[in-house]
Amino acid sequence: MKKIIALIIAGTPLLAFAQQITDDTSLVNKFTNLGNTTITILISVAVIWIIVSVVRYLVIGKDDIARKEAGMKILFGVIGLFVILSIWGLVAIFTNSFGTNTNIPRE
Repeated sequence: MKKIIALIIAGTPLLAFAQQITDDTSLVNKFTNLGNTTITILISVAVIWIIVSVVRYLVIGKDDIARKEAGMKILFGVIGLFVILSIWGLVAIFTNSFGTNTNIPRE
């Protein structure tokens, strides 16, 4: 419990955007970092969902109803991953089309 509390306290400035925001570029960089982190977490969750669903599908055995439900969970995981990656790809296409700079300066 103490480790969880310490982690929350250590991460509070990051979660509260307490870092110095001096101009519009630093604000955009903060939101870009937040978006990249969110996409990475969503992709990770979708892949873990698919792996766990496949393992459950293989372990279930011959129960047809449970296998059908597990198969639907695999399908939903694949569809979710496809949607996440499609949106990410669309953002990349728009970024390249309009010539915006996505390089985040490291300070």
